[in-house]
Amino acid sequence: MAGGCYSCTKYLFVFLNFIFLVFGIAGIAGSVYMLVDPTFSFQFTQNPGDATISVIILLVASIILFFAGALGIWATIKERRWGVVLCFCFLLIIVVAQVSAGVWGYIHRDNLETQIRITVKETVERDYRDNKNNIRALFDTFQEKLECCGAEKPSDWMNTGEINYGITNSKSTYSIPESCCRKSISKDQCISATHDLKIGSQINYSSIYEKGCYTLIIEKLKDYVNVILGVGGAILAIELLGLILGLCLAFSMNRPNRYKA
Repeated sequence: MAGGCYSCTKYLFVFLNFIFLVFGIAGIAGSVYMLVDPTFSFQFTQNPGDATISVIILLVASIILFFAGALGIWATIKERRWGVVLCFCFLLIIVVAQVSAGVWGYIHRDNLETQIRITVKETVERDYRDNKNNIRALFDTFQEKLECCGAEKPSDWMNTGEINYGITNSKSTYSIPESCCRKSISKDQCISATHDLKIGSQINYSSIYEKGCYTLIIEKLKDYVNVILGVGGAILAIELLGLILGLCLAFSMNRPNRYKA
């Protein structure tokens, strides 16, 4: 009976570590993609390095999870107790980090929406014009991929300080970046819809994306928050189960051999 329980624990622990291995590979791939993707270089925090640091932390955690999975499989098959204990320690580090990140996110949840709004608005009204750290090309790419325009609406581009004043009349004009143009229209239609627009005139939403980037980000966050919480909770539950099995396996390892003796 004891030998049967031990074998079941071994097989289940190996299976869980295989899942950790897959999660680790997926996390590494996702982290590298976010670091390489030019749109991710556009930061939604006042500190431009925060998002990059967060991705690096995710990358490190994914690498640890990958090694924990590989080590757990090897140590269980070879019945190396020290390897199982080390795998347990790696998993414990990951769980503590995830719980800490979850608590931090819950505490600062009320500030997230305001933070995103401020940063996107400042990018449209100031940073895009100044082109600091090549933010113009980055934000253009971001608008094209997310299919949005401006912070809250396309008319936000009137407040960028790039208004053109006519010589013979008092009316002023402004321009919207061509990255706001819908993919289905021609180059001439895009230029006509974005260049030399009169203040107060109707924007051609058949050619320009109607929703602002901040608005779209908040909508997507609200749509996916339950999915994110569900996936995160499932991963945490699997890791907790792995901790329990790893602890049981470390204490039980080699006992069947002693029984045989």
